[in-house]
Amino acid sequence: MATNPKNVSRADQVRARRKIEPIQRKPIPRSENRVSRDASNASRVISRHSTYRPGSSNTYSTRKRKPVYLSTSTPGSEIRLPSLPQFSFSWRALSGLLVGVALVLIYMMLNSNTFTVNTVNLSGGVRVPSEEIKSVLNVTGESIIFVRPSQVEEQILATFPDIKNAHVSVVMPDSLKVVVEERIPAILWVENGEELFWIDQDGFTFTVRGEANLPIRVYANATPPQNLGYVESTLVALEEVAEPLEASGEKISPIDPNFVLAIQKLNSIKPADVPMIYDTKNGLGWADPHGWQVFFGTKTDDIDLKLTEYNHIVQAILDRNLQPVLISMEFLHAPFYRLEH
Repeated sequence: MATNPKNVSRADQVRARRKIEPIQRKPIPRSENRVSRDASNASRVISRHSTYRPGSSNTYSTRKRKPVYLSTSTPGSEIRLPSLPQFSFSWRALSGLLVGVALVLIYMMLNSNTFTVNTVNLSGGVRVPSEEIKSVLNVTGESIIFVRPSQVEEQILATFPDIKNAHVSVVMPDSLKVVVEERIPAILWVENGEELFWIDQDGFTFTVRGEANLPIRVYANATPPQNLGYVESTLVALEEVAEPLEASGEKISPIDPNFVLAIQKLNSIKPADVPMIYDTKNGLGWADPHGWQVFFGTKTDDIDLKLTEYNHIVQAILDRNLQPVLISMEFLHAPFYRLEH
């Protein structure tokens, strides 16, 4: 049965025609003007890769200029001046300028008399003359940039045992400020009738000069006992002494500070008008008004108990009508006295 062409859709007609007719594609016609234009554009090379980098500037770009306008007395009018260029700020240029200025200043400080030490301002000294300290420093005429305050401080302390602390600072352009702290005498050591030296609270000895506020006078037949670990600098090389001092961070005093405390403690309990004495065998003591010498050793251990025990011994001696020449209270549990032969 034949299909009625009227009932066939257009899509079915197109499919039937494609099965019968071969597919032929015709080229799209182009005009002569289009062909010539394509040929001329073929010689141009266009790059679509961006070569822009942040911070880079165009070689051919001109410096931006800022227009400048001045107002006039006439309303609505102004005068335009020649535009001024805008300069960009550069940290590299600034750092270079600072380096240049620093080099110039260093050169001036090395070669100019303006930066030469001319004045040493010293304060804090009472017994040590300031002129004596200045003569030891020997920094006048030296360039101030070569002066090291720490070295000056060490020189002062090494030369003057009287000085406990020293602080040196540089005052531009040509001065040094020196502040010293002197040691305070606590004991005057008198050996065989001669005033040898003063002793401060920390056990350091220094020369007797000037006046002091009531130091305790100790009359001795020998020098005081040396502190444990102290080594005289005259007996060993400097480098051998410096190592232990530097490692500990503290300078060892020649006399034990506890020995100084013992003198001060005994001085507070002895009779007021009786001098303090020191004997190498028996230690510290005094001459009792009853006619004998009493010694308490060199330590302050149990000093109050020793004093109480001493009072009982004195009462017992007086009751027996004895006249000893020496009473030793060095050992609390083994006191003794020696009678006159």
